[in-house]
Amino acid sequence: MLALSAAGVDCIYAGPLDSWLGQQVAMHGLRRRHIGYKGFFDVISLMRLAWCVAQERPDIVHGHMTRGVFYGGLASRITGVPCIGTAHSTNASKWFGLADRIIAVSDAVHAFLASAGHARKLRTVRHGIPDGAMMPHASRPAMRVHLQAGSGLVLTMAARFTPAKGQDLALRALVLLRDRDWILVLAGALDNDYACAMRDLAIDLGISDRIRFVGHRDDIANLYACTDILLAPSRREALSLTLLEAASFGIPVVATNVGGIAEAVGDGVTGLLSDTENVGQLSDNLCKMMDDTALRLRMGTAARQRYEAMFDVSRMARATLDVYEELIAERRA
Repeated sequence: MLALSAAGVDCIYAGPLDSWLGQQVAMHGLRRRHIGYKGFFDVISLMRLAWCVAQERPDIVHGHMTRGVFYGGLASRITGVPCIGTAHSTNASKWFGLADRIIAVSDAVHAFLASAGHARKLRTVRHGIPDGAMMPHASRPAMRVHLQAGSGLVLTMAARFTPAKGQDLALRALVLLRDRDWILVLAGALDNDYACAMRDLAIDLGISDRIRFVGHRDDIANLYACTDILLAPSRREALSLTLLEAASFGIPVVATNVGGIAEAVGDGVTGLLSDTENVGQLSDNLCKMMDDTALRLRMGTAARQRYEAMFDVSRMARATLDVYEELIAERRA
């Protein structure tokens, strides 16, 4: 929304204002309407959205993910304003038929939705993020002291605690590398059973003293500033923002080859990829990256270049605006 606003688009956020996103929208002074969306089939929220669209008469209604495109698509049908839906996953296609255009955030998401029968409507616009390296952050030495890293390498995994992200695979791979000097920073809210299970697993594997469970972080740039290797052993992924954030800091990656990860990493270019569930291969790639300083520096430099070429936020905004203009022109023809 900020990048589109800078490009001249009048954006109105229509969603819950008592959420993190709602708070950010208010903080940045963007136009906003409070709509709660209580699950699916919330008739009151649908009517509020349709009333908002009827009042504002925007050129486009843009919904994100399944619930967003469900409500946006129905409001579009009620008001006659065209709808665009952005798909962020490789396992959800229901309700995207309500959209006039579908933006896929990666080639992997595009292929999935094309296989579900939406090929004609699809356009790919990869995620873009602000340049994290330009954000204020703590110094590398200060963060290493804070994390009690000693002289070892700092590996970071920033992800929700859920089996899809593969924290268990990371722990099992690192057990095989006890002889190396490293710590693993696991950033993510520790408020669910899986997070508790990962704490127990680290203890059972005998490596709990080398794992830093740092919880949810609003200062993720501080962690990236001292990270030597980003770890992303996902079982399912559309296009991980974590990988793009790491790329903006010039951090090499060890990850699994699922979904859109290869688009972000490029196997052998900015990181090393393994097959999902293959703990041995994941461990081998980590070993290779840990032992080769020149490899880390080369891949880190390539990661920064790849970020600048493909994942800058202004590029994403321009590509999104192109989809808007295409649909508007089609409607007016």
